[in-house]
Amino acid sequence: MFDYRAKLSDKPRKRGDDGDTLLLVWDQGRGTHGEEAVRLAGVWAPERGQAGYEHAAGYLRLVLEEIIDRHHARGMRWPFMLHTQPNTAKEPDERQSITRYMGDLFAADTGESINEHMIAFLAQHPEWSGGTGSPGPLNKPTG
Repeated sequence: MFDYRAKLSDKPRKRGDDGDTLLLVWDQGRGTHGEEAVRLAGVWAPERGQAGYEHAAGYLRLVLEEIIDRHHARGMRWPFMLHTQPNTAKEPDERQSITRYMGDLFAADTGESINEHMIAFLAQHPEWSGGTGSPGPLNKPTG
């Protein structure tokens, strides 16, 4: 498990960010940065073409933008902390085997969990067939 300072990537993902996956740039130290799609651990949002997709993706954008705006107002470069680990397990409907990262994303200033925001939001909409499930969120980063 690893902890990184992170921010949203300026590049659009091929399939776009949805309610449970987003493209992040993370600070790897010594002036190097990684850029990877990260799946929010414990969050299962509707995929493109499914009911609720636009609402879940929009809610995630709203939560992220609020945190980003707060950090930019303070002159902070890295609005998020990412606690992650590689996940090589395929999802039930995934056709390709890729290494992908699962993680918990937190506001760097308050420690509020973006994963928990999404889990609570999706729990209010069981009709979207998304929601929560195992594996649960990873442990909150320290420091």
